[in-house]
Amino acid sequence: MKTLHYRIAQLRMSNMELIKKLRDTTGSGIVDCKKALSENNNDVNASIKWLREKGILKAQKKQDRETNEGVVSFYNNETNTNFTVCKIKCETDFVAKNNDFLDFAKALSKAIHENENIKIFGTDENLLDLKINNKNYSDCLTDLISKIGENIQIVSYKKYNSEKSIFISYLHNKYNSNCSKIGSVVEISTDNKDSALKLVDDLKVIAMQISAMKPMGIDENSINPKTLEDEKDIILKQMINVPDDKKDQIVQGKLNKFLKENTLLGQALITDPKKSVSTFLNEISKNNNISLNIVSMDLYTI
Repeated sequence: MKTLHYRIAQLRMSNMELIKKLRDTTGSGIVDCKKALSENNNDVNASIKWLREKGILKAQKKQDRETNEGVVSFYNNETNTNFTVCKIKCETDFVAKNNDFLDFAKALSKAIHENENIKIFGTDENLLDLKINNKNYSDCLTDLISKIGENIQIVSYKKYNSEKSIFISYLHNKYNSNCSKIGSVVEISTDNKDSALKLVDDLKVIAMQISAMKPMGIDENSINPKTLEDEKDIILKQMINVPDDKKDQIVQGKLNKFLKENTLLGQALITDPKKSVSTFLNEISKNNNISLNIVSMDLYTI
């Protein structure tokens, strides 16, 4: 029995040495090296050829290149109750508009949306076991990188679902029906979900507001206190010649102006600057006898 354990340990060590050798030679990941060796009876040279044939080497050489373009992909967002957003980056705007890239973005977002075993938000590290059309996520990504010739990175994803809220989304300058470089989501809680869903077209402007004006928070409570302290410090440094007894009033006035300009509820509505977003939302609530409150917002940009 002791001899058997020793042989197994030797075999494991031998396999690890082969994997290390293949990694050092090709720069491929452990999983790909293990798979290559398994498919080629632990023959290193045959494994290198296999990695090349599969496009894995070609893809990995591109994975250190910078990705400054890409898309924000929405899947199933027309329901306004249950959908997924995925942020995917590539190297050039040309590829971001490529049909193969856009088809992959949609297929990936769909697969994430339909998979109930992964976290509701995460990065590519959470997608290792994901399958896209019955094919491993990593293989799909490798194939696309090899075909397109650019590095592609899955930056993040998030699933949206709530029993007591609706979600209003907006894609600015869309590449197709579900992809853009700028996208936003606003979550609005309500006491009547069915009635709220009938108001989606009216509420769309709030999601547009987020994309256009990029508020720092929903209201004062959602602004980082340090941000307000820094702003106060800046204001004070600009008031060298102001009498001390008037400084507090001026500081508060300027802080109020800062909050109005940088919070979603305080901002002037982009379609009617005479109203704030807060006033607009209150009017819709009152006119439809329904409770509507903004509880979260997300801005996605490439």
